[in-house]
Formats: sequence, C-alpha cells, structure tokens
Amino acid sequence: MAFADLTDPEAVRKAIAEFDERGREAFLDEYGFHPARDYFVVVDGKRYDSKAIAGVAHLYERGVLLTPGEFSGGDSTVATRLEELGFEVSRPANLPDWSVDELMLALDLYLRTRGQIGYGASTTVVTDLSAELRSLRIFPAHVRANPRFRNPSGVALKLHNFSSIDPDHEGQGMGHGGAGDRRVWEGWAFRPEELAQAVALIRARGETDDAPEDTGEEEEYEAPEGRILFREHRRYERDRKLIAKKKAAVLKKTGRLACEVCDFESSEAYDVKGVIDIHHVVPLHKIGESVTTMNDLALVCPTCHRVLHKHRPIITPGELRAKRQSGDS
Repeated sequence: MAFADLTDPEAVRKAIAEFDERGREAFLDEYGFHPARDYFVVVDGKRYDSKAIAGVAHLYERGVLLTPGEFSGGDSTVATRLEELGFEVSRPANLPDWSVDELMLALDLYLRTRGQIGYGASTTVVTDLSAELRSLRIFPAHVRANPRFRNPSGVALKLHNFSSIDPDHEGQGMGHGGAGDRRVWEGWAFRPEELAQAVALIRARGETDDAPEDTGEEEEYEAPEGRILFREHRRYERDRKLIAKKKAAVLKKTGRLACEVCDFESSEAYDVKGVIDIHHVVPLHKIGESVTTMNDLALVCPTCHRVLHKHRPIITPGELRAKRQSGDS
C-alpha cells in the first residue's frame, strides 16, 4: 500500500471526525504520529495535523494504516494530495533571508565569544540572541510571530557559519556560509569596535515602538549598516526642516543648488528648480546620539545619492567626487 492510494475525500472527512471525537493528543497517540509543525488541514477554521489525518484516512479507505515512517508529510506529498481531494492545507510561511542588521548582531556575538564557548541551540547567549532578533522591528510582526523565525537552532547555525568563514577558527565549520554572511564578515569583522557601536544603535532603534518603518527602497535591503539604521538615516534626510535649512544655507553661500559629486544643477539643465537630495554624510553608527549639523548634510542629485547608498564600502560625497574625477569605477 502507498500514499497514492488515498483517493476518497470521504475517508479524509472520517479521519477528521475521529480527530474531533478523540481530541488531538489522543488521536496522535493512538496512531503513533508526532504533532505537525508546518502543514495542517484547515476545516471551518480548525487545524488538523495533515500527516496524521492522511495516514488514518488511508486506513478508512484501504483498511491499512499508513504509519509515519511509510510516507513523507511534506509539501509535495501530503499537502498536494489533500488539496487535490478538495481540502485546504496551510503551509509554513517562507522565512525571510537574514537581514544585514541580524547578521551584524550575530557577528558581534561571534567575535566576542569565539573560542570561549560552543554554539549549541540551548546555549544561553544563543537563546538570548534568538529572543532579541525576534523582538527587533526589522520585519513585520506576523513574520516574527512564526515559531521558526530566528529560533535558537537557526541562530546557532548562523554562528557556526561565521566560524567556517573565520580564517582563525581551528575547528570544522558548518559549510562555508552564505553570500550575505561573507559580505558582513568582510565589511565588519576587522572593525569590531565600530561593529559594536552599530549594533548598539540597531538595538536602541530597533526594539522601540517608534522604530522607523520599511522605506520600500531597494537600497534598504543592501544597506551596509542594516535596515534599521538605513531607515533612520533616510528619516534624517527627509526631515523637511533640515532640508530647507541646508538648501537655504547653500543658496546663500553659492547661489546654486548643485550636486556636490557631479555638479548637476536642475535649473541649469532643465529649467526646473530644486531637484536635489539631502544626504547624511556621517554613517549613523559613527555619530551615535549627537545632534545633526549642517556640515553633516550634503546636496547630491538623485543619481549620485543612490550611488552613495549602494557603494561598498561606505563612501562620502567628496570621495565619490574624487573617484568620478579620476575615472575610477
């Protein structure tokens, strides 16, 4: 007998009725199934362990119970077949890739503890970081509510990934880490003090009720300081009072609102005034809680502004202007 033999929706309904009659714990215990974690049959808003329902439905239809070891409970087997029979099946939400912010927190922990402890899923620092990542407002609340989101096992694996990248690590790492892991390692592992500064700000800004919201910009997903600080950075750059004050100061001094990188001036090029952005020159992890001054802000055209945010490593408008003039890519 095989799972493909399950063809009768009525058999599934009978298994669901028995589940209701016995109760979940007794039903699973009777037939030897473990509780489902990811896939559930949904009927009238109630969830039923899909693999157990399928195995018992096979008993109703074919007279033979399919035990847990005889078939897979994954997406391509149980979920698909139950849907073919007309039932709704809930699937696990896809977990987002680790953001730069999260990788920075994990790397900071790794650099502070490497060689001192093991990274088991039950290790205190691992469980603490797991709880912290789940509290940071980097992703929406419904994503962070998923029990699998940044759970201790996932955090432990990420720390082992860093050990596999670390040239000073003597043991055997877990594979070679992902591209994101390597980018964060290359960007921050040799600047542990700056990393600690950035991580402190991410924590301070990312756990509050007024944490800045997703900007919807592509650069946010690649920002070298992570999403939280990028959002904060953009909040400074979009402050109307700061913008007006900076533009007024530059106009008074130069008579133009020209890009400090490429010298583009919209009124001269297109007879349209004021097409210029404000860029916060100093990375937030370096200024901490200090008050922004006019010297911290630069006028840049939208194109150069985007290049500044995408450039790796972080670069100032003056440095980008020098690269442009020298012809460097």
